[in-house]
Amino acid sequence: MAGKKRDKPKSKDLRGFKYFKVLSGMLETLHQAGCERDRAHNRILHMDQYMTLLLMYMFNPICSSLRALQEASDLKKVQRVLNVPRASLGSLSEAARVFDSELLISVIGELVRKLTPVRRDSRLNDFDQIITLVDGSWLRAVPKMTWALFQDDKHKSVKAHVHFELLKGVPVRSAITDANTPETKVLSNSLQPGRLYVLDRGYFNYDLYQQIIDADSSFVARARDNAVFEVIEERLLDRDALNVGIVRDAVVGMGSKFTKEKLELRGRST
Repeated sequence: MAGKKRDKPKSKDLRGFKYFKVLSGMLETLHQAGCERDRAHNRILHMDQYMTLLLMYMFNPICSSLRALQEASDLKKVQRVLNVPRASLGSLSEAARVFDSELLISVIGELVRKLTPVRRDSRLNDFDQIITLVDGSWLRAVPKMTWALFQDDKHKSVKAHVHFELLKGVPVRSAITDANTPETKVLSNSLQPGRLYVLDRGYFNYDLYQQIIDADSSFVARARDNAVFEVIEERLLDRDALNVGIVRDAVVGMGSKFTKEKLELRGRST
């Protein structure tokens, strides 16, 4: 039984055009990317235009395939408002190999800097570091991704390492690795100053904690159940702390006699 014929996208069905007034200027810097191979100087689809079409796809679920995206590029409104040419299927398919996605990092960084906090707790007014949540999550990999093996040829997975700014409500950094790559290693290679990293116990590592301090940032982390520490000072809890479920506030020296020299800073245990 033949499937239902898919309707071509129409201008009236597409959304999100207003956002491209902000994005177009940022993407213009990518226009000449990948043109080194174009010795005949006849490239029609450039990287900034390709990324604009991909963003339109994200705003419009009606563009559910590469074919639908190509059909949308035929529309006069899309060409005029987004300043993109009619794209062929071949050009769209080739673009993923020609254009270097690493070039988007600076564009994303510029966009993040323009964002303002979407929520603010008055208790954070005197806090001068950027609260950054960090975590690594496993994602199932497709069969052809042999580099993603983490057990055997039937178990393929990648890990997404994401930094998320709490107050702005947006991810600001990410990396994809094979599933066996340690989260601590990825974070240590991407530390920035002026941040408060919020970490789960998967990042429990004294060397990493010292690297965060050395990078002029700080951290809040969950300790493992078997973590060893020496209590230096017990502090009284006020009513606000008790109301949110804090059961202890202590200044501690972290680590056993074998590891305590790895972390110079005294910690707070709650």
